[in-house]
Amino acid sequence: MRRTVIFLMLLLPSRLCAQQETPAATLAPANPLPAATKTPQRHRPTIGVALEGGGAMGLAHIGVLKWFEEHHIPVDYVAGTSMGGLVGGFYATGMTPEEMQKLIEGLDWREILGDRTPYEDLSYRRKEDQHAYPNSLIFGLRHGLSAPAGLIAGHQIGLLIGRVTLPYYGISSFDDMPVPFRCVATDLVSGQSHVFKDGPLAIALRSTMSIPGVFSPVREGKAVYVDGGLLDNLPTDVVRKMGAEIVIGVHLESAPVEANDIRSVFSVLNHSVSAVVTENEMRSLELADSIISVPLGEFTTVDYAKSEPIMQRGYEAAKTKARMLEAFALNDADWEAYLQARKAREHTELPIPQFVKVEGTSQRGAVDVARYLKGFPGKPIEPQRLDAALTRLTGVGRLDSASYWLTEQDGKAGLLVRVVEKNDAPPMFQMAFEVDGSQAGNVDFTMGTRFTFMDVAGYRSEWRTDLLLGNTYGVQTELYRPFSPESRWFFAPRADASDTTFQIYAKNDPLADYRIYRINIGGDLGYSFGRFSELRVGYEVGSLNTKLRLGTPEIPAVEGRVGQSHLHYLLDHTDDPVIPRRGFSAESNFRWFDQSPGAASSFPSLDLKLGYFQPMTRIVSFFAESEGGSTLGTTSTGIPQFFLGGPLRLSAYGNNEFQGNQYYLFRAGFVHDLLTLPPFVGKKVYAVGAYEIGKMYGVTADSNLPNDVAAGLLAETAVGPLFIGGSVGDSGHRKWFFQLGRVF
Repeated sequence: MRRTVIFLMLLLPSRLCAQQETPAATLAPANPLPAATKTPQRHRPTIGVALEGGGAMGLAHIGVLKWFEEHHIPVDYVAGTSMGGLVGGFYATGMTPEEMQKLIEGLDWREILGDRTPYEDLSYRRKEDQHAYPNSLIFGLRHGLSAPAGLIAGHQIGLLIGRVTLPYYGISSFDDMPVPFRCVATDLVSGQSHVFKDGPLAIALRSTMSIPGVFSPVREGKAVYVDGGLLDNLPTDVVRKMGAEIVIGVHLESAPVEANDIRSVFSVLNHSVSAVVTENEMRSLELADSIISVPLGEFTTVDYAKSEPIMQRGYEAAKTKARMLEAFALNDADWEAYLQARKAREHTELPIPQFVKVEGTSQRGAVDVARYLKGFPGKPIEPQRLDAALTRLTGVGRLDSASYWLTEQDGKAGLLVRVVEKNDAPPMFQMAFEVDGSQAGNVDFTMGTRFTFMDVAGYRSEWRTDLLLGNTYGVQTELYRPFSPESRWFFAPRADASDTTFQIYAKNDPLADYRIYRINIGGDLGYSFGRFSELRVGYEVGSLNTKLRLGTPEIPAVEGRVGQSHLHYLLDHTDDPVIPRRGFSAESNFRWFDQSPGAASSFPSLDLKLGYFQPMTRIVSFFAESEGGSTLGTTSTGIPQFFLGGPLRLSAYGNNEFQGNQYYLFRAGFVHDLLTLPPFVGKKVYAVGAYEIGKMYGVTADSNLPNDVAAGLLAETAVGPLFIGGSVGDSGHRKWFFQLGRVF
């Protein structure tokens, strides 16, 4: 989700630019491939390839390596930085360029770089947060109001790296890989470049590509690693020190900078960093025996969707050097011997893990993670299943990322799971804005904030408080407390107070404007069925006061005590909190009012909502939703319990035009993807159309079955969903409207 402004938050300490790379004495020459790879009749020089960093443009290295393989050019050593390090590392594991190309083309780069835990994998309470605050405005409060160390935590890219590198858990040196390998990162603590030559391969690859301000840095011991391109973006020096006699540097040639391109603070920062990186690239190019320059002027560092032409551009660039490169080509017999020797160094078998070891969190947290993963020891590793489990761990809200590799302890193989806790949270702070422009000449605005504190009353407990300003002024607070850290049972005391504007319209004509004042205190006993559903039973007592400010009385003005018992169940098996494309949902709420202002006696109230969402094609989906409510025959309830009218509740009708004690509503429609928004702006824009039909019993209306057709555009923006549309109904009802905030 981070594109042309990926260096926005990059403020380089001047000392970094002046530091030199790790002294040569610390780099012993790597062991080249066995002699069997060499031509029997004559000695051939060993060849090392240095791959430059460049984001999406670095995918061109796959094309270069593909040309090498097709023309029998051996690679005895490979080193890279950033994306060059990632491609070089994958190649060093034995992956062929064709396999890498297939892997890259099958990736959803927007999902990987967006790095948000999929909605389905969020815990139930984090789904509640997304429903109430459907945007990206989430901040940490651990060190005051702060942002994370990187816009991308790196969880998804870490899982990708883990899947590829998993078999190489036991190597003592990167020299023992099918192709000896090095990659470069920058240590922000020492201010020097660091060359990875051993240790967990996954950490090395994740470190080399940690663009400052974009990807969260990798903390290893006392070091803090970020992208190696700051100091050595084209590591020809590293390849030479590995022992290569011929060093080939692959340079990614970007578009020249024009004065007119530098207009904003973002472009100034971006090009300032580029100038620093370019300067170290020039020094590295001088150390190469041959340079393959890949012309990529029309591409950018974030053009991952253009992987195929970028890889092809690398292939063509290598082809332009054919005359020079073919001097190093092996004959068929020697090439086959080279491949066999490389194959013999591959690691393909995975041991069955006998235990799970967790790093990066507290003892209590480690026990919790290990318990969650208790089904993995003693069984063959299934990377996709393990990836899914670790992703669901991040959905609780405590962790930025979780990665894994294999380890050994007391002669037994096990899973080492490294989690990275959020550096800035909890506590967490969320914001949301709701703008209701569904009535001509009257726009309502409400701003909401949510504060979430964790472990305030024991592990897994949460204290959640909402503050509302605008059309509604209010405060809501709840303490969620499981019976024990492992228990699904919980209790949740809560309290709220609010002052809300409540308006009633007929078509577009205002009829009444009320203020509704509420104060409540109560508590629930509940059971969590997992991340999809929850059941609560509880009691709430408080006061209700309604006052007519303008217009004619449409509902009674009441004041007095409210007491209610309730049984609430919610199931959310959808894929998105804003505009679901697949899945289903259900919600039921039964309440028994033992007292309510204006009611002649106690009475029941039951409402039920059902939703079904089904993709029809890649870009079109269908939805159907129904809901209904009833006081089960009781008519004297004081104020009506249900209201219809307004956006997607009979959209052509006035807000709250129908009031009563029994109703039903049905709507069905489609969602069509139109375009993808730029990162930082939002996700997508959709066309939405729906047919609605409903009925409020016990009221006089122009139509026995009010119905309408609504259509409009829905944009998932960074500040919330924005809907602009209109509706045409029966009996002359029609209107245009817009909304910022919850739609479905």
